[in-house]
Amino acid sequence: MDNYYIILSTSVIIAFVHTILGPDHYIPFVALSKSMSWSLRKTLLITIICGIGHVLSSVLLGILGIMFGENLLRLVDIESKRGELAALLLLIFSFTYF
Repeated sequence: MDNYYIILSTSVIIAFVHTILGPDHYIPFVALSKSMSWSLRKTLLITIICGIGHVLSSVLLGILGIMFGENLLRLVDIESKRGELAALLLLIFSFTYF
């Protein structure tokens, strides 16, 4: 259970630092809030919704990357087997022709 809290706290710290160091993550919301005269409540709500979308899309991209990586490893295995089969068939054909 301790590992869970370590991972959770590390994730929260990284997310906070990621947001603070990237003004492109919060300046658009501040600008929209000012220009549209949004209340603090509306600004926070929209920011939270966009943040959740940002995190979920990153997770989805990560999952897709893992899936493509696994499929690529399978493809490499298939290609290596195909190469071995081609070499074997070439040897059989050569000995038969000889």
